[in-house]
Amino acid sequence: MNMKTCQIAVISVISLLLLSAVMGGGFYLAGQSPEAVGKGNAFVATANTAAAVYYNAAGLSQIDSSSLQVGFYAVSVDVEARVGGGDFDVDDDIQVVPQIYAAFRLNEKVVLGLGVNSPFGLASDFGDNTSFRTTATRSEITYATVWTVASYQVNENLSIGGGFGFHHADVTLRRGVFPTPIGDELTLEGEDEAISWTVSALWQPSEKHSFGVVYRSETDFTLEGSAELVGPITPFRNDAQVDFSTPATFAVGYSYRPNSKWNIEANVEWVNWDSLGTLTVEQDGGADSQLPFEYEDAFVYSIGAEYNFGNGYFARCGYNFIESAQPDEFFSPAVADADRQFISLGLGYKGENWSWDAAYQFGFSDREVDSALDPSVNGRFETRVHSFSTSVRYDF
Repeated sequence: MNMKTCQIAVISVISLLLLSAVMGGGFYLAGQSPEAVGKGNAFVATANTAAAVYYNAAGLSQIDSSSLQVGFYAVSVDVEARVGGGDFDVDDDIQVVPQIYAAFRLNEKVVLGLGVNSPFGLASDFGDNTSFRTTATRSEITYATVWTVASYQVNENLSIGGGFGFHHADVTLRRGVFPTPIGDELTLEGEDEAISWTVSALWQPSEKHSFGVVYRSETDFTLEGSAELVGPITPFRNDAQVDFSTPATFAVGYSYRPNSKWNIEANVEWVNWDSLGTLTVEQDGGADSQLPFEYEDAFVYSIGAEYNFGNGYFARCGYNFIESAQPDEFFSPAVADADRQFISLGLGYKGENWSWDAAYQFGFSDREVDSALDPSVNGRFETRVHSFSTSVRYDF
């Protein structure tokens, strides 16, 4: 195999890992606002705060006045890999991402919404001495989205919403070249901006019943950057890029309010992972290479409840189940994707102008991989997630 062919092969493998890290469930930040997290992210049919900018823009019509909400989501992800007769842990440092939402009532019918959040992100670090170091060692993803949406109240029961998301992805991924570290490291860096769109509706036929739907389009990126090899081998640095699309999603929700105290909601979300099939990695001065992902569509199930104490305070609890979309054949420790379960608890307070919300979430998954195309990753992967989110809101 000549040097050019080796470079193409190496870039192909690391690009495959890059895309897994960007889009895998392990790098999806499910909690985008504490009032939703506390209910297991069952919020599509409620969407009664400025966080509706993300969850269901049509829900902004429920906000009587303008509103500004600022918060953060802090998460620690611990992954234990039992592979090749050894135990390896990912660095589980706490990572924090901001969440900002604003709603501006323009008139009796129209509410404008703006938001900044990070639906993907985080970092994983298995170190340099695992049995699968040639597959993944470290990855870091910075992902930010600015949302511009609007809600229109058709009548007293029905509202519709929609708008655009402006996304930025900045990725750095590292891996070893040889099974035993000898100062070798391959790094891939890439970034891009992209635009997506969303439409939604909220139908409230009575005080007890509410239905919500939201569709988010695919987001098309072209990650442009470089692949660099260092160490006691022939080094190189090449320009590289790859086109891909994050999947479209469609969520439906139903909220039941038996009385003024309780709000019980269930959501089902379809994620079009099947759109991630075989991708092409392009290299300046080299041949293209094909990357077969062959992901499968997956569903996200959420159920939660909220109790109003009547004095401004709210208590919440919820459960969230996220199906894995990554087949065994293309499993990557950089994501350690699996069927994930989350249990949530939350507390909130709504005052005349100032309000606050907080939520804790525990997630867990266990996966046995035995048929990966890369046999070095076959083994058992256990993931435990602890997150805390909070926000402060001012209505004016």
